[in-house]
Amino acid sequence: MPFEFNSAFYIKLGRAGCWEADSIQKSRLRLGWSNQSLADINAGQWPVIAEQLRHEQPNKAQVATTDLNRLQDITLSTPEDVWIMFHGAKLWWARLAPGPVEEDDISKYRVTLDGWHDMSQSGRLLVANELPGKIAQLQGFRGTVCRVREKQLLRRVLEGTRSELASRIAAERAGLCSQLEKAIAELHWKDYETLVDLVFRHAGWLRVSVLGQHAKAYDLELREAITGDRYVVQVKSQATRADLDKTIQDFSETDYRKVFFVVHSPAADLANATDIPTHVELVAPSHLADLALDAGLSQWLEEKVA
Repeated sequence: MPFEFNSAFYIKLGRAGCWEADSIQKSRLRLGWSNQSLADINAGQWPVIAEQLRHEQPNKAQVATTDLNRLQDITLSTPEDVWIMFHGAKLWWARLAPGPVEEDDISKYRVTLDGWHDMSQSGRLLVANELPGKIAQLQGFRGTVCRVREKQLLRRVLEGTRSELASRIAAERAGLCSQLEKAIAELHWKDYETLVDLVFRHAGWLRVSVLGQHAKAYDLELREAITGDRYVVQVKSQATRADLDKTIQDFSETDYRKVFFVVHSPAADLANATDIPTHVELVAPSHLADLALDAGLSQWLEEKVA
Protein backbone atom coordinates (compact mmCIF):
# COMPACT_ATOMS: atom_id res chain seq x y z
CA MET A 1 0.00 0.00 0.00
CA PRO A 2 1.23 3.56 -0.66
CA PHE A 3 2.68 5.30 2.39
CA GLU A 4 0.46 8.37 2.61
CA PHE A 5 1.06 11.46 4.72
CA ASN A 6 0.21 15.15 4.61
CA SER A 7 3.38 16.72 5.97
CA ALA A 8 6.75 15.29 6.96
CA PHE A 9 9.05 16.67 9.64
CA TYR A 10 12.56 15.92 10.84
CA ILE A 11 13.19 16.39 14.56
CA LYS A 12 16.33 16.31 16.65
CA LEU A 13 15.33 14.76 19.98
CA GLY A 14 17.24 16.67 22.62
CA ARG A 15 20.67 18.25 22.63
CA ALA A 16 23.06 15.91 20.80
CA GLY A 17 20.20 13.41 20.58
CA CYS A 18 20.05 12.81 24.33
CA TRP A 19 16.32 11.92 24.20
CA GLU A 20 16.44 9.58 21.21
CA ALA A 21 16.75 6.23 23.00
CA ASP A 22 14.17 7.17 25.64
CA SER A 23 11.72 8.38 22.99
CA ILE A 24 12.02 5.09 21.11
CA GLN A 25 11.66 3.01 24.28
CA LYS A 26 8.62 4.91 25.56
CA SER A 27 7.01 5.64 22.15
CA ARG A 28 7.19 9.38 22.65
CA LEU A 29 8.31 12.44 20.75
CA ARG A 30 10.10 14.63 23.26
CA LEU A 31 10.39 18.40 22.88
CA GLY A 32 12.02 21.29 24.71
CA TRP A 33 10.46 24.74 25.15
CA SER A 34 10.98 24.33 28.89
CA ASN A 35 10.04 27.97 29.64
CA GLN A 36 6.60 27.68 28.07
CA SER A 37 3.77 26.32 30.20
CA LEU A 38 1.90 23.18 29.26
CA ALA A 39 -1.40 25.02 29.75
CA ASP A 40 -0.47 27.79 27.30
CA ILE A 41 0.75 25.31 24.69
CA ASN A 42 -2.35 23.11 24.81
CA ALA A 43 -4.66 26.12 24.90
CA GLY A 44 -3.01 27.52 21.80
CA GLN A 45 -1.99 30.76 23.48
CA TRP A 46 0.35 31.56 20.62
CA PRO A 47 0.51 35.35 21.11
CA VAL A 48 1.53 34.80 24.75
CA ILE A 49 4.12 32.20 23.77
CA ALA A 50 5.41 34.42 20.94
CA GLU A 51 6.03 37.23 23.41
CA GLN A 52 7.84 34.84 25.76
CA LEU A 53 10.09 33.63 22.96
CA ARG A 54 10.89 37.18 21.82
CA HIS A 55 11.83 38.00 25.42
CA GLU A 56 14.16 34.98 25.49
CA GLN A 57 15.77 36.10 22.21
CA PRO A 58 15.56 39.91 22.39
CA ASN A 59 17.90 40.52 19.45
CA LYS A 60 16.82 37.55 17.34
CA ALA A 61 13.24 38.14 16.22
CA GLN A 62 13.49 35.65 13.35
CA VAL A 63 14.77 32.91 15.68
CA ALA A 64 11.82 33.52 18.03
CA THR A 65 9.38 33.32 15.12
CA THR A 66 10.96 30.09 13.90
CA ASP A 67 10.78 28.57 17.40
CA LEU A 68 7.08 29.47 17.60
CA ASN A 69 6.32 27.93 14.21
CA ARG A 70 8.14 24.71 15.06
CA LEU A 71 6.34 24.40 18.40
CA GLN A 72 3.06 24.80 16.51
CA ASP A 73 4.15 22.08 14.07
CA ILE A 74 4.60 19.64 16.95
CA THR A 75 1.52 20.68 18.91
CA LEU A 76 -0.88 20.69 15.96
CA SER A 77 0.50 17.64 14.15
CA THR A 78 -2.05 14.90 13.41
CA PRO A 79 -1.70 11.18 12.66
CA GLU A 80 -1.74 12.17 8.96
CA ASP A 81 1.78 13.61 9.36
CA VAL A 82 5.00 11.63 9.64
CA TRP A 83 8.00 12.45 11.84
CA ILE A 84 11.52 11.15 11.27
CA MET A 85 14.74 11.19 13.25
CA PHE A 86 18.06 9.36 13.25
CA HIS A 87 19.39 7.09 15.98
CA GLY A 88 21.92 4.25 15.98
CA ALA A 89 22.87 4.92 12.33
CA LYS A 90 19.27 4.31 11.25
CA LEU A 91 16.30 6.41 10.25
CA TRP A 92 13.26 6.09 12.52
CA TRP A 93 9.74 7.27 11.73
CA ALA A 94 6.53 7.74 13.70
CA ARG A 95 3.09 9.30 13.59
CA LEU A 96 1.68 11.21 16.55
CA ALA A 97 -1.45 10.03 18.32
CA PRO A 98 -4.30 12.51 18.82
CA GLY A 99 -3.98 14.23 22.17
CA PRO A 100 -2.33 17.10 24.00
CA VAL A 101 1.29 17.79 24.79
CA GLU A 102 2.17 16.09 28.08
CA GLU A 103 5.07 16.44 30.50
CA ASP A 104 7.12 14.27 32.85
CA ASP A 105 10.30 14.76 34.86
CA ILE A 106 12.40 14.67 31.67
CA SER A 107 10.60 16.98 29.25
CA LYS A 108 7.40 17.79 27.46
CA TYR A 109 6.33 15.18 24.95
CA ARG A 110 3.67 13.87 22.62
CA VAL A 111 2.68 10.21 22.45
CA THR A 112 3.24 8.42 19.15
CA LEU A 113 0.49 6.50 17.42
CA ASP A 114 2.23 3.11 17.42
CA GLY A 115 5.84 3.73 18.37
CA TRP A 116 8.97 4.52 16.39
CA HIS A 117 9.88 2.26 13.45
CA ASP A 118 13.27 1.61 11.84
CA MET A 119 11.95 -0.43 8.91
CA SER A 120 10.06 0.44 5.75
CA GLN A 121 6.63 -0.98 4.94
CA SER A 122 8.35 -3.62 2.80
CA GLY A 123 10.49 -4.73 5.74
CA ARG A 124 13.77 -3.09 4.73
CA LEU A 125 15.95 -1.81 7.57
CA LEU A 126 16.40 1.95 7.15
CA VAL A 127 20.19 2.11 7.48
CA ALA A 128 21.28 5.74 7.29
CA ASN A 129 24.23 5.28 4.93
CA GLU A 130 22.01 3.39 2.47
CA LEU A 131 19.46 6.21 2.20
CA PRO A 132 19.31 8.77 -0.63
CA GLY A 133 21.61 11.68 0.13
CA LYS A 134 18.77 14.21 0.16
CA ILE A 135 17.24 12.34 3.12
CA ALA A 136 20.44 11.32 4.90
CA GLN A 137 21.73 14.92 4.87
CA LEU A 138 18.98 15.92 7.32
CA GLN A 139 21.24 14.52 10.04
CA GLY A 140 23.32 17.66 9.62
CA PHE A 141 20.41 20.04 10.26
CA ARG A 142 21.45 22.35 13.08
CA GLY A 143 18.01 23.29 14.39
CA THR A 144 15.42 21.23 16.24
CA VAL A 145 12.64 20.73 13.68
CA CYS A 146 12.36 21.21 9.95
CA ARG A 147 9.96 20.21 7.21
CA VAL A 148 11.13 17.49 4.86
CA ARG A 149 11.00 19.04 1.40
CA GLU A 150 11.65 15.81 -0.53
CA LYS A 151 8.26 14.31 0.30
CA GLN A 152 8.05 11.96 -2.69
CA LEU A 153 11.55 10.67 -2.03
CA LEU A 154 10.77 10.10 1.66
CA ARG A 155 7.55 8.34 0.68
CA ARG A 156 9.53 5.85 -1.45
CA VAL A 157 12.01 5.32 1.39
CA LEU A 158 9.27 4.56 3.90
CA GLU A 159 7.40 2.37 1.44
CA GLY A 160 10.59 0.53 0.55
CA THR A 161 9.93 0.99 -3.16
CA ARG A 162 12.41 1.88 -5.88
CA SER A 163 12.37 4.76 -8.33
CA GLU A 164 11.70 4.09 -12.00
CA LEU A 165 15.30 5.00 -12.78
CA ALA A 166 16.66 2.56 -10.20
CA SER A 167 14.37 -0.16 -11.56
CA ARG A 168 15.64 0.45 -15.09
CA ILE A 169 19.24 0.30 -13.90
CA ALA A 170 18.51 -2.98 -12.08
CA ALA A 171 16.94 -4.42 -15.23
CA GLU A 172 19.96 -3.40 -17.31
CA ARG A 173 22.29 -4.90 -14.72
CA ALA A 174 20.35 -8.17 -14.72
CA GLY A 175 20.58 -8.29 -18.50
CA LEU A 176 24.32 -7.68 -18.44
CA CYS A 177 24.82 -10.34 -15.75
CA SER A 178 22.92 -12.79 -17.95
CA GLN A 179 25.30 -12.08 -20.83
CA LEU A 180 28.35 -12.37 -18.55
CA GLU A 181 27.11 -15.75 -17.36
CA LYS A 182 27.03 -16.90 -20.99
CA ALA A 183 30.54 -15.56 -21.47
CA ILE A 184 31.75 -17.44 -18.39
CA ALA A 185 30.32 -20.66 -19.86
CA GLU A 186 32.57 -20.19 -22.92
CA LEU A 187 35.79 -19.62 -20.98
CA HIS A 188 38.73 -21.98 -21.26
CA TRP A 189 39.43 -23.68 -17.96
CA LYS A 190 42.59 -21.69 -17.27
CA ASP A 191 40.79 -18.40 -18.02
CA TYR A 192 38.04 -19.51 -15.66
CA GLU A 193 40.63 -20.02 -12.89
CA THR A 194 42.05 -16.57 -13.60
CA LEU A 195 38.60 -15.00 -13.42
CA VAL A 196 37.94 -16.55 -10.02
CA ASP A 197 41.31 -15.34 -8.76
CA LEU A 198 40.63 -11.79 -10.00
CA VAL A 199 37.15 -11.70 -8.45
CA PHE A 200 38.33 -12.69 -4.99
CA ARG A 201 41.39 -10.47 -5.02
CA HIS A 202 39.11 -7.55 -5.96
CA ALA A 203 37.25 -8.19 -2.69
CA GLY A 204 40.36 -7.04 -0.84
CA TRP A 205 41.57 -10.37 0.47
CA LEU A 206 45.23 -11.31 0.29
CA ARG A 207 46.12 -14.50 -1.57
CA VAL A 208 48.30 -16.44 0.84
CA SER A 209 48.96 -19.45 -1.36
CA VAL A 210 47.72 -21.85 -3.95
CA LEU A 211 47.05 -24.95 -1.89
CA GLY A 212 46.87 -27.39 -4.76
CA GLN A 213 46.74 -27.29 -8.51
CA HIS A 214 45.34 -30.12 -10.60
CA ALA A 215 43.85 -30.65 -14.01
CA LYS A 216 40.31 -29.83 -12.89
CA ALA A 217 40.52 -28.21 -9.48
CA TYR A 218 42.67 -25.90 -7.42
CA ASP A 219 42.35 -24.17 -4.10
CA LEU A 220 43.24 -20.64 -3.08
CA GLU A 221 43.90 -19.72 0.51
CA LEU A 222 43.01 -16.12 1.29
CA ARG A 223 43.45 -13.95 4.35
CA GLU A 224 41.50 -10.86 5.45
CA ALA A 225 44.13 -8.20 6.10
CA ILE A 226 42.52 -6.53 9.14
CA THR A 227 40.99 -9.44 11.06
CA GLY A 228 43.35 -12.16 9.89
CA ASP A 229 40.40 -14.45 9.09
CA ARG A 230 41.27 -17.24 6.64
CA TYR A 231 39.20 -18.23 3.63
CA VAL A 232 39.55 -20.96 1.04
CA VAL A 233 38.30 -20.98 -2.54
CA GLN A 234 37.92 -24.30 -4.31
CA VAL A 235 37.38 -24.12 -8.06
CA LYS A 236 35.78 -26.94 -10.03
CA SER A 237 35.07 -27.29 -13.72
CA GLN A 238 32.35 -29.84 -12.98
CA ALA A 239 31.07 -31.02 -9.63
CA THR A 240 28.34 -33.03 -7.94
CA ARG A 241 26.92 -32.90 -4.45
CA ALA A 242 29.41 -35.62 -3.48
CA ASP A 243 32.28 -33.30 -4.44
CA LEU A 244 30.84 -30.57 -2.25
CA ASP A 245 30.47 -32.97 0.68
CA LYS A 246 34.15 -33.92 0.37
CA THR A 247 35.13 -30.26 0.42
CA ILE A 248 33.05 -29.76 3.57
CA GLN A 249 34.97 -32.59 5.21
CA ASP A 250 38.37 -31.31 4.06
CA PHE A 251 37.94 -27.70 5.18
CA SER A 252 36.62 -27.36 8.72
CA GLU A 253 34.82 -24.24 9.92
CA THR A 254 37.23 -24.16 12.85
CA ASP A 255 40.10 -23.51 10.42
CA TYR A 256 38.42 -21.25 7.89
CA ARG A 257 35.94 -18.43 8.24
CA LYS A 258 34.35 -19.31 4.90
CA VAL A 259 34.78 -21.89 2.16
CA PHE A 260 33.77 -20.84 -1.35
CA PHE A 261 32.95 -23.71 -3.69
CA VAL A 262 33.07 -22.23 -7.19
CA VAL A 263 31.70 -24.45 -9.96
CA HIS A 264 31.75 -23.84 -13.69
CA SER A 265 29.21 -26.57 -14.53
CA PRO A 266 27.37 -27.87 -11.45
CA ALA A 267 25.43 -31.15 -11.66
CA ALA A 268 21.70 -31.01 -11.00
CA ASP A 269 22.03 -32.45 -7.48
CA LEU A 270 24.52 -29.70 -6.64
CA ALA A 271 22.71 -26.83 -8.35
CA ASN A 272 19.57 -27.64 -6.33
CA ALA A 273 21.33 -28.32 -3.02
CA THR A 274 19.82 -26.55 -0.02
CA ASP A 275 21.25 -28.13 3.16
CA ILE A 276 24.71 -26.53 2.90
CA PRO A 277 26.59 -25.62 6.11
CA THR A 278 26.71 -21.92 6.89
CA HIS A 279 30.51 -21.72 6.54
CA VAL A 280 30.32 -23.00 2.95
CA GLU A 281 29.04 -20.91 0.04
CA LEU A 282 28.25 -22.40 -3.35
CA VAL A 283 29.18 -19.99 -6.13
CA ALA A 284 27.30 -20.99 -9.29
CA PRO A 285 27.93 -19.30 -12.69
CA SER A 286 25.10 -16.77 -12.17
CA HIS A 287 26.57 -15.72 -8.83
CA LEU A 288 30.07 -15.51 -10.29
CA ALA A 289 28.75 -13.31 -13.11
CA ASP A 290 27.32 -10.91 -10.54
CA LEU A 291 30.62 -10.85 -8.64
CA ALA A 292 32.54 -10.28 -11.87
CA LEU A 293 30.37 -7.29 -12.68
CA ASP A 294 30.96 -5.82 -9.22
CA ALA A 295 34.69 -6.36 -9.72
CA GLY A 296 34.64 -4.40 -12.99
CA LEU A 297 35.56 -7.44 -15.09
CA SER A 298 32.89 -7.16 -17.77
CA GLN A 299 35.40 -5.81 -20.30
CA TRP A 300 37.86 -8.59 -19.39
CA LEU A 301 35.15 -11.15 -20.12
CA GLU A 302 34.15 -9.36 -23.31
CA GLU A 303 37.71 -9.58 -24.60
CA LYS A 304 38.00 -13.26 -23.69
CA VAL A 305 34.97 -14.19 -25.81
CA ALA A 306 35.60 -11.66 -28.60
